[in-house]
Amino acid sequence: MALFGRKKSGGEDAGSDSGKGGNGNGDTKVAAAGGDEAFKPNPDKAARFFTHAKTVHETTNFEYAMRLWLDGLRHDPTDLSGVTRFFQSAASFLGQPKAKPSKETAGAFKGKDPVDKYLRGLLEWGLKPEDSSLAVGAVEGASRLNASDLDLGEVAYWLAERALVAVRSDKKPRKDQALKLMEACSKVGAFDLAVQAGEIAVKMDPTDGELATRVRNFSAQAAMSRGGFEQGGDFRRNIKDAEAQRRMEEEQRIVKTEDTKERLLKAAEEDYRLRPTDIPAINKYARALREMGDEANERKAMNLYAKAYEDTKQFRFREEAGELRLRLARRALRRYRDAAEANPGDEAAAKQARQAEIKFREMEIEESKLKVENYPTDLTKKFELGSRLFELARLKQSDDAKGAKDLYEQVIPLLQEAKSDPRSRSAASNYLGQAFAAIGWNDEAIDTFRGAIEQHDDQTNERGMELRYGLMLALKGKAISASGAGAIGAAEEAEKLASAIAIQQFNYRDIRDQREALKKRLEELRAGG
Repeated sequence: MALFGRKKSGGEDAGSDSGKGGNGNGDTKVAAAGGDEAFKPNPDKAARFFTHAKTVHETTNFEYAMRLWLDGLRHDPTDLSGVTRFFQSAASFLGQPKAKPSKETAGAFKGKDPVDKYLRGLLEWGLKPEDSSLAVGAVEGASRLNASDLDLGEVAYWLAERALVAVRSDKKPRKDQALKLMEACSKVGAFDLAVQAGEIAVKMDPTDGELATRVRNFSAQAAMSRGGFEQGGDFRRNIKDAEAQRRMEEEQRIVKTEDTKERLLKAAEEDYRLRPTDIPAINKYARALREMGDEANERKAMNLYAKAYEDTKQFRFREEAGELRLRLARRALRRYRDAAEANPGDEAAAKQARQAEIKFREMEIEESKLKVENYPTDLTKKFELGSRLFELARLKQSDDAKGAKDLYEQVIPLLQEAKSDPRSRSAASNYLGQAFAAIGWNDEAIDTFRGAIEQHDDQTNERGMELRYGLMLALKGKAISASGAGAIGAAEEAEKLASAIAIQQFNYRDIRDQREALKKRLEELRAGG
């Protein structure tokens, strides 16, 4: 099915023809059906643009880097790394003060052929990452290309995962957007994501019985795909005997006996041995290993995921391997903690527990950084990384003030982005205010906490109390470091906040000690101290 054709006329040097508002190579045109020759991805040409884009990104010319990534994708739209790195450059560009695309960027990729439309969709979404309609449009563009001889299945899946986040986060979710995303996911065989998108639409319109039926059908197709039964025909043909049917039923049970787990593991291992590069076989074997529940099999699953990532370059396998790595490390940390708690006077045990805690936090951060790199538009991943950096900074603060300060400075830009997500706004602002205060930026901390309190619905719930307590500490910091009327005003406001918190919850943290310390500081300031 050759839906696209390309006419050639020379001139392919990356960097001399990028960003020209259409084809991205100046002289290569992608035509509709009936073109002179079938479109074939050219990874070598794409790589030249990608190399240039990486260099330009490192010079912080993020807008030009965005165009170069897209120019490379014109030659190979199937390259997932080009897509992810385009979004990285877009996120960095938008993170600059007063970021606004130039006319050259805004007018790029306006051609009418499917590849141009796909690239245009990526560009528009990259410049407005929170716009759910643009997110869905990008997935639709990828699914349309995937319907041709181009294999954009993995790219479309990656985009669809992030589009789901955008659709769910929309202040006013739209059924039509969820339906479009559902259809696009189904076209590329991402039935698990089609189900999630369909469920969003069903929640908005529970009376749509036909839609509910389609979602159930997609759910069945997702189950077949996960089990490796969908091989181009009726799945019943793949269940060759009653034993296979029994295994499928056992796999779907939530509670399994040890014998069942052993039997399923043996079958999954044999299937994987016969099909070591088959993704459903990999997933089934890894799931069976994990369900055994012991460290030896979890390590096998971790190594299996790591090998699958090396073989396929699909990041979701690396992500699963990382989760298992953290699970194993968390157990080891728990053993160090238990040893320290059992021997409160043992300084060596306490030191080992602290070192293990720091090592574990560093491992968490390493995994979070990979997720942010691969999911650059997912603000929840940035919040996760920022909060973990904050916890490590707080852990190091007592004996490594410089190292802690460096970590706090890494926290701030991440959480400034993350707080634009309504789901994590309050938590991100809380960490952000504390990070500003930790590096001595008291005015910035005060403004951050005040803004968060204004946006928070209930100042008396747990989060509201945390934000008010944080504002009190930031004001106290200013009252101690400053002098004159500004310091007095800060101390007065902080003392009132401490009093209000104590009235609401007398035993909240150290609020009574804070109140007394603020009264004392206020007396000193009024006396001219």
